This record gives sequence, C-alpha cells and structure tokens, in this order.
Amino acid sequence: MNRDDFAKQWLFYRIMAVIVGTVLVVLTVFLISVRGLQNPEPAFYAAAWTAHGYLFPIYVVATFMLSTKLKWSFGKTILIMLAGTVPFMSFLTERKVAREVAAV
Repeated sequence: MNRDDFAKQWLFYRIMAVIVGTVLVVLTVFLISVRGLQNPEPAFYAAAWTAHGYLFPIYVVATFMLSTKLKWSFGKTILIMLAGTVPFMSFLTERKVAREVAAV
C-alpha cells in the first residue's frame, strides 16, 4: 500500500466525516427547533438540507475509497457509510476508524 496515497484517502475520509457530521448535527438542532418547538423556519434551512444531500454522497465515496485500502468487509463498509445519517455517529465512527488506522 502506497503510504502517500493512503494518507490522502485517510485525510479525505476524516474531513468528510467531520463536515457531514457537523452539518447533520446543526440541521438536527434546527429540525427540533422548527418542528418540535414551532419556531419559524430559518431562511437557509432548505438550502442546508440540500447541501447535506450533496455532501453525504461525497462522504460515501470517501468511505468506499478508504475501505478498499483497508480491505473492510462489505457489511462494515455499509455501516460506516450509514454513520453519516445519524447525528454524532460519524464523529464516533471516525474516532473508531482512527484507532484502527493507528494500529496498522
């Protein structure tokens, strides 16, 4: 495995996990505020969900690229991809993957 190529894949995955996780947490807070507390919908709300819709597939690609380098099973790859759909889960998953990469 080429070290430089792996480092780029790893950095790409980490950046996307943090971005997708942050956007999802912020949007979830606004979702609770808008739907649960009956607050008015912020002007950027729809655009932010659309942005998350575009960012998530990039996260999926980053995860897939890293999974091919680390030779993950199909199930593990899918679970890590799905972590980008649950608030805070992409952060936890990224930390778990970081420990696995450090052990390699």
